[in-house]
Amino acid sequence: MMSDTIVVKTKPCCVCDQYEVWSLDRQAVESWQSGEYIQKAFPDMSAEDREILISGTHPACWTKLFGEEEGE
Repeated sequence: MMSDTIVVKTKPCCVCDQYEVWSLDRQAVESWQSGEYIQKAFPDMSAEDREILISGTHPACWTKLFGEEEGE
């Protein structure tokens, strides 16, 4: 029997070259990998965490690349 979770290694961050290893819901990962929008596959995940899954870029590294958002 398969586990309800799957271990996912993110891409290395383009700024710090670090990656993360997460335990995620198997069905959500499979849905996303099959073409579902990440925000629909992981509706309770923060935008920052979804970005780490997509590109490997951490929030602090994103800020180093693009600066702070207006109003922050």
